[in-house]
Amino acid sequence: MDELKHQVMINQFVLTAGCAADQAKQLLQAAHWQFETALSAFFQETNIPYGHHHQMVSYDRNPPV
Repeated sequence: MDELKHQVMINQFVLTAGCAADQAKQLLQAAHWQFETALSAFFQETNIPYGHHHQMVSYDRNPPV
């Protein structure tokens, strides 16, 4: 029964987080099958500060002729 419950949790995690099933299983196992804890860990790992990877790009709509 636990195996079925775990598979359902893995599937839910994949749908919620958009990650691979293997990664979902690893995170859930590490969090002792606490869904919210695993999800929080996933988003903390993937949370990259906005300023580090995105740059504002300005395009001049009317370039000099």
